[in-house]
Amino acid sequence: MTQTASVNTVSGKWYPKDSSVQHAAQLTVDNAQYKVQIVAHETNKDTGKHQLLSGQWSHVEISDRLGNTERKLILADGSLFTTKDNEAIDRLITSNKNSDTASKWRLRLHHHETKMTSVLTMLVMTVIFAFGFIKWGLPWTSQAVAHALPQQTGTFIGKRSLDFMDRYFLKPTQVSEAKQQQIVSRFNARLKPFGGGDNIDYQIHFRNMSIGDVSQPNAFALPSGDIILTDKFVELSQNNDEIDAVLLHEMGHVVERHGLEMLTQNSLTTMIVILVLGNPDGISELATGLGTALVSNHYSRQYETEADKFAFNKMLKIGIDPQSFVDILSRMEDYSTAVENQENDSEATKQKEQKTTDSEASAEEDKLSDFLSTHPNTQLRIEMANKYSACFKEGLQVCE
Repeated sequence: MTQTASVNTVSGKWYPKDSSVQHAAQLTVDNAQYKVQIVAHETNKDTGKHQLLSGQWSHVEISDRLGNTERKLILADGSLFTTKDNEAIDRLITSNKNSDTASKWRLRLHHHETKMTSVLTMLVMTVIFAFGFIKWGLPWTSQAVAHALPQQTGTFIGKRSLDFMDRYFLKPTQVSEAKQQQIVSRFNARLKPFGGGDNIDYQIHFRNMSIGDVSQPNAFALPSGDIILTDKFVELSQNNDEIDAVLLHEMGHVVERHGLEMLTQNSLTTMIVILVLGNPDGISELATGLGTALVSNHYSRQYETEADKFAFNKMLKIGIDPQSFVDILSRMEDYSTAVENQENDSEATKQKEQKTTDSEASAEEDKLSDFLSTHPNTQLRIEMANKYSACFKEGLQVCE
């Protein structure tokens, strides 16, 4: 038995190549061949005479479907056939095995885009992918890039960062030359050998950092190996072990390349937002800033924990009780709390008026401030330090 071939006909308009003159026409597709029957323009002397074009159906370029807008088909000779019968064109594409593969895929995509279930599925998949990339892909990529960069890159970035901070944030130190020399000499002799090799050029810098009229206790490390100690930090430290404990913590940041990782993930986050939302102005700019801040602070909590572990392990080998880290950390926090309370006292009347509202919101504020904090919860850090301190008192150099 002979099977009847599938024949499909679509009505539309035909335009000669490089011409805006239109003619009524019919497109017929019979398996691998197409035929276009054209009715001549009424101004033509051959009015009513039919012309016929033919060619391979697989050679026809079909525009993507966009709603119910007119569909365009570029024929083999470069002429154009248009039609508003999108459903008929869709049937031609799907039913004819000789249709262009790309056209079939684009048509399937269009069908998915018009189905709410498909749209919702793709939305969920996009959210899951984005969350997975931010939570696992971004940190992994940042770590790989940061550790692949040569130390010269960290040195370049660190030096430029220090110049910038000296210009806008930091002031000359008031710590005596004798005290500075004591700390630097002790660092070079006791701590520097545990700092990750000769390729890191550690340098200790002393600076005064204030917010308003309040001097801030702080210590931070740059990717170059430059470690900055503020005057108030040196003032609050009661012995050399406390200073050494914090210096080891900052060395951990340098060895683990946390600064370069932070820079890489911030750059990637901003770039992704720009690619998705376009030029980051208005809402896009807000999304960039907020997204970068939240992601960065989340990961820096992890970095602080890693630097703590680095410091505690080195302290056991050097012979420093990790309790020293707890002591200086607690003293710095007590100082910051006292300063904050002093500032709040000047607004005591206003606070009393809002006492009820503030008490109701305090629990949520505490959760938010802990999430946004660039450091892990202080109590958790103290618990970890106490664990290592117990190992130190037992004479252990490795704490499981």
